[in-house]
Amino acid sequence: MLDQYQKEYATQNVQFILIDEKGTILETDQAFLKLETNSSIFDVHAFFYTFESIKDTLENALLFSCVHIHFKDEDYVTDIRFVKKKEGYLIIITDYTSHYTEYQAIAQTRNESIINGELVAIKNAELEERENFKNSFIRNFSHELRNPLTSIISITKILSDTALTNQQQDMVTFLQQSNANLKQLLDDILSISMISSGRLKLRENIFSLSQLFDLLRFTYKTRALDNNIEFAVNVDKKIVDLVEGDRLRLFQVLTNLLDNAFKYTQTGSIRLDIQLNQKRANRLNLRFEIVDTGVGISVENQTAIFESFSQLSGEQNSDAPRGTGLGLSIVKGLLNLMDSEIKVISNVGEGSSFYFDLTLKQPLATTSKTSIITPRKKKDKKAKFRTDKKFRILLAEDDINVQTVLFKSLLDTNYFYIDLVSDGALVMEKLINEEYDLLLIDINLPNVTGDQVARLIRDFPFKNIKSIPIIGITAYSYEDDFKAFKKSGMNAVLSKPFEHEELLSTMAKYLK
Repeated sequence: MLDQYQKEYATQNVQFILIDEKGTILETDQAFLKLETNSSIFDVHAFFYTFESIKDTLENALLFSCVHIHFKDEDYVTDIRFVKKKEGYLIIITDYTSHYTEYQAIAQTRNESIINGELVAIKNAELEERENFKNSFIRNFSHELRNPLTSIISITKILSDTALTNQQQDMVTFLQQSNANLKQLLDDILSISMISSGRLKLRENIFSLSQLFDLLRFTYKTRALDNNIEFAVNVDKKIVDLVEGDRLRLFQVLTNLLDNAFKYTQTGSIRLDIQLNQKRANRLNLRFEIVDTGVGISVENQTAIFESFSQLSGEQNSDAPRGTGLGLSIVKGLLNLMDSEIKVISNVGEGSSFYFDLTLKQPLATTSKTSIITPRKKKDKKAKFRTDKKFRILLAEDDINVQTVLFKSLLDTNYFYIDLVSDGALVMEKLINEEYDLLLIDINLPNVTGDQVARLIRDFPFKNIKSIPIIGITAYSYEDDFKAFKKSGMNAVLSKPFEHEELLSTMAKYLK
């Protein structure tokens, strides 16, 4: 029985052909090539003309591997062996067509997989390079703009304190508003960069929801009255007051959404609704929803508005003020960090509803050691200094425009004597030879940077120089930078551009 199966399967892909010295087929078993006896082997395929060149030197056997034969409209991949016998020459043809076809398919699949993997790696590397370039560009772009903006804000402040006509005062007010808008734009761009680069970290603290909502009411009430729009904040009474989460980022999300609502609502109303979805253990899930009666958003635009630098087209909203389209992108990024998602329901001409669900922790108990964050309301109080003396200030700043406006604005307060240097290497020389009450120093000074100077001062063993208050001013705005500058020995760091009163208040903390 097995002999029959062996003959049936074992030899079906092997064909034996016996030929004479002239290449005439004497005998064949017809395994897969249907050949006629007394025909010429040279008529089967051109490869067999090889026989003419090897027959005289053929002693034992000669193997040719992976020979492609086309015979009677069929293609075969074979191994062909020539063996010299007493009766003539034996040709053994082994058909490996299916083997090579399957192997080729596997090899092709493997190669395609390798190629696709390489393409993905190249694509990821390209995306990472583009992202790094974008973040580096934004960082440098922000840095380079902050010095001239500091000068503009300071000069505007100096102008506002002079005698102006009503028309000039209106122009200065417009300039101040433009400065504030430009500063907000820089901060928004920086926030986008920090979110996309993963450098923005959440900071959870216990805070009061009622105080946060009171601040929002206070902030937007006047704006609503000025625009003849109804504004309300509605809070579910079942919501507890003290929660734990990132108050600053929640406030940033809500203000961006409310700013967007006011931007595209000319008449009607805007409201912020906060509802309790559910409470489990010490976790609260809240629904925040901002509803307006503004221009609305078409369905095709409801995804695009959350991308950076995207906003409603002028055709839908020709009368609305223009903007950068960064606010909603920041909202999307911040909520992603907080494991939430912004959603929108809107139709053109029928207003919009932006909402998200956020989980906050409910503190189990509040002790005297618990840090409760309360919102700081902006005060118009001016910084207070002693009136019985003038303080000696060393100002180290290399940008001539910033140097000029800071010198002028500080000198006009009549609280200070001011010396100027524009090189970090000169700061220590001035401090050794003169007595100063405070050092106001730019971080990015030539030769020796501001933070390097701070380290030298804190390690200086003579003249009690190490105790001088140091306030750094910088065009860098990343939180990591601020930590590094304070670690170098600075008492405080202000990010350019800063308001005049902010500078004076900071200085007043350290001048007694």
